[in-house]
Amino acid sequence: MDGPLGELLAAIERLSEPASFPQLLSVLNTNEELLIKHLPLLDDLLPVLSPKLNSLGMVFILNCKAATVPLSNVQAVNLFIQQCRRLLLDVDAMQVQLVPAQFVAVCNKFSLAALAIKSPIVAVRPLQAAALALQPTPTHFTQIHAEFMKVCLLSKCYSVAQPLLHASQELLHVDRDATSVSPRDLLLYHYYAGMIEVGLKKYKSAVQYFTLCFSAPANVLNAIMIEAYKKCVLCALVELGELPRVPRYTSMAIARHIKNGVLPYSELADAFATRRSSDLKAAIEKHAETFIKDHNLGLVKQCAQALIRRNIHRLTQTYLTLSLAHIAESVELASPEEAEGYIVRMVSKGEISAQIDKAQGMVQFTEQPEHFDSISSASEMEGKINAAITLTQKLHEMNAQLVVDQNYVSRMARERQTRWGDDEPMESVPSRSYR
Repeated sequence: MDGPLGELLAAIERLSEPASFPQLLSVLNTNEELLIKHLPLLDDLLPVLSPKLNSLGMVFILNCKAATVPLSNVQAVNLFIQQCRRLLLDVDAMQVQLVPAQFVAVCNKFSLAALAIKSPIVAVRPLQAAALALQPTPTHFTQIHAEFMKVCLLSKCYSVAQPLLHASQELLHVDRDATSVSPRDLLLYHYYAGMIEVGLKKYKSAVQYFTLCFSAPANVLNAIMIEAYKKCVLCALVELGELPRVPRYTSMAIARHIKNGVLPYSELADAFATRRSSDLKAAIEKHAETFIKDHNLGLVKQCAQALIRRNIHRLTQTYLTLSLAHIAESVELASPEEAEGYIVRMVSKGEISAQIDKAQGMVQFTEQPEHFDSISSASEMEGKINAAITLTQKLHEMNAQLVVDQNYVSRMARERQTRWGDDEPMESVPSRSYR
């Protein structure tokens, strides 16, 4: 390739060495207008470059191209997706960490392109690799983490997201300069993570993620946080049988909205608390339109199923033997056969222990106590203890960093001054241990 683009291509190939990266970055910044001016020729540049060796140059080229790719043009979108996949699946972490904003812009456009052709699954593996590449350390959170969770959710590749979910407690560092992350990205990450856990039927974990989302610091109402609270209510009813605990540090804006702004969900929880399926069904029918609009009707139906299972479980704590007809009447089921179906499923999942005498139409509830004396139980307990110790150490490290951070200390001092007033003595902030 001749002309200015040929010279730029030669510079990219010549300077793609670790010692020359700063010089290459300067050359690319200087020639960004040249790339924009020759957009139709950029498709000829990309195949010449190697993703592993020339990641920096490819990011600049794709970033210039990303703004002009029409999502309505299927051919152009498919070409852009192929070009991005080639880069992201073999990207060099050292190079892309020099240009986090441009790299994130390319990844976001790539994700939009995959959604435009209704094939989010093509973006799953590339965005997973991109998120790992952009992390300066395994503990850094990036904007691409949230985008990766979104495509996993939309493509229903829940299992692919599980390794990242398991490592979520490691993502403690939020550095806007290093990864171009914003508060909105953190909210979306926890919201999508909660949705994926719902898809995996892990409602307890979903409650934790949704709680992290709606209890984040905020001065104004946020639509993501409100939707997270709605889903948190439903997941808590399924898993715990009660409303979720609202942390004390939840912002006043969200706390006030929870009291009066989500009445359909509050009434649903009140109906659930009565333990009567008829009351719950009435609440569901009353607010069905709202639940459908919020895309929560499926979770609401899970609440109805959960109430029936909880009522059956309560019977096992009171009776040793019951007829299927009595069980059906007690939990408001249509027939003994339906009650039998519920019991069979609960036994298969280990929720209860029971034996059914089909000839007599009777159910005998039994106990299977866990003595926690097996090797697997000891191993699981040891793993939980080690995880708790590791987390405690990390909290102590974060606390030690915070108490000497001038921005944090001055902010806490201002907040205390506002809360207590000028005339009241105030304890010195650095001397207090925040544990």
